[in-house]
Amino acid sequence: MGSDVRGVAAGLCLLVASFGGALTATSGCASSEADTGGSTDDGGSSGNTDGSGGGTDSDSGGAGGGTDANVDGAKVTKDAGALPDGATWKSSLRVCWNDPNCTRALAIGHGGDWAPAGPAYDSNAALAAAIASDADGVKIDVRYTMDNIGVISHSSPIQLYESVDCNGKKIEDMTAAQVTGCHRVPGNENFQKLDDVLDTLRGKLAIQLCVKLNTDFGKTIQNVLAKNAQDFAFIEANTGDFPAITTLPNYAQLYYVINVGSTIADVDTVIGFKNPRIIMLELDPTVALNGMAATKIHPAGMHTFTYDNSDTATQSDLKAHFDQGYDVVSSNVTKPNVAARIQVNQARSVTPP
Repeated sequence: MGSDVRGVAAGLCLLVASFGGALTATSGCASSEADTGGSTDDGGSSGNTDGSGGGTDSDSGGAGGGTDANVDGAKVTKDAGALPDGATWKSSLRVCWNDPNCTRALAIGHGGDWAPAGPAYDSNAALAAAIASDADGVKIDVRYTMDNIGVISHSSPIQLYESVDCNGKKIEDMTAAQVTGCHRVPGNENFQKLDDVLDTLRGKLAIQLCVKLNTDFGKTIQNVLAKNAQDFAFIEANTGDFPAITTLPNYAQLYYVINVGSTIADVDTVIGFKNPRIIMLELDPTVALNGMAATKIHPAGMHTFTYDNSDTATQSDLKAHFDQGYDVVSSNVTKPNVAARIQVNQARSVTPP
């Protein structure tokens, strides 16, 4: 692809609101994201320098809301066996992520560590940059091709600011070979298969999977299990999608973050699910927690999670989310987010920060 085309596309990236702010959501993912397909405090004290409240052996980090529950007559457990040797919060969701007593602040790179001028959102380069920036996890977008292969793509049809050569094409009408022949902009990197990204990030980062169509949750669950990635990849879903997810085969082998947006009443709905596979509850950053993390959400066995979609968020802006009680902060600007996390963890004497 010529540099002139890439330059035009990069300019479009600067003109189009990034994969957050000005776009409207109809998917099962964060309420500020785009989709055309439709779907989907610091609680507790720490006895360990890594911020975890419980042990990390047979109980796999503890479970503030109980380690198991009966859901529709079936036992659902929060933890599954001993941790792999050397496991950390970047390689296993059973270290800190599923323990609401863990005081470690966690930073997620939304789409990786990307920028309008490059690397491209969701690209391998952006994911590698997130690792280099010391993020704890990344959020990536999952769609399925006509031959039922999971690929990493935010939009369908693909938008011009995502790819010039595949602009206007629908992922679900293409084969995996065709999708992975598309080139991202800025840059010239090919779209990836989900399998390949899971292999690349194994042991390096936790992965938040934004499944863009709620009809694809079952495929994604089986995809993650086939790659034995359930210990580091979790699925995001809306409150209304989760009951249907619990009817899918093997759903209880994965972890979930449930997004309630700004609908505070849904906090009680999610707590009422009493499902230990829900390890995080996501609210919009405009929602003032007012102590709700420590008094309600942590006791129910979940961390608090928010996504700040501002492309100009500062370290101070992102630190403010942690300070008001959000345990996990996702951001389009990874480096300031990591800097905020480090500042918060240092204040909490959590090491490494």
